[in-house]
Amino acid sequence: MTTTNSNLALPSTRPARPARRRRISRPLFRCAVLVGLSLALIPTLLARKALAKRAYEPTAASPKRGAALDRQVSIQALTDELRARLSIPNAVVVSLVRSDRLVVSVERLRDQDGAFSLSIEEGFLESLSEDEIAAIVAHELGHVWIFTHHPFLQTEELANEIAMQAVSREVLEEVYAKVWKYTGVKGTLAYLPEK
Repeated sequence: MTTTNSNLALPSTRPARPARRRRISRPLFRCAVLVGLSLALIPTLLARKALAKRAYEPTAASPKRGAALDRQVSIQALTDELRARLSIPNAVVVSLVRSDRLVVSVERLRDQDGAFSLSIEEGFLESLSEDEIAAIVAHELGHVWIFTHHPFLQTEELANEIAMQAVSREVLEEVYAKVWKYTGVKGTLAYLPEK
């Protein structure tokens, strides 16, 4: 007589069912998405604030700190005013920096919805009059205007033509002369359009 052990399981001939996925409740999923977006967006938003400070971090004891910040705020106000006059909707964040290989430059901010950064070397800024500061800001805003309207036509002459809607050619000539003196590299006024 043969007895069978009912405790022994025979291998099943049915294929194994795939592991069942756990369902995440909708509120939990929404919370996870919001936390994920926050973690992705916070560094982006902080980057803009950090950019304004990126190259100028004087010590708290520095007497220049207040003056430099006041100067940056006033140049930011001038930039915003000229942006409105030149019909440029994109934000442009002004930064006073210790060093800029171009002395004054503008570049697109990454991941900032079309915003730009305008950097001005502090040492060069000290040699400029208020009209000359307006001229360099207008010129750099000319580059922003070109980039947002005709990105493949980026030229110094076109940037100056746009700048001359807000400042005079004579002031632009003075600024070019100061840039060449400051850098020790002589350029040409060939790309300044005639009146």
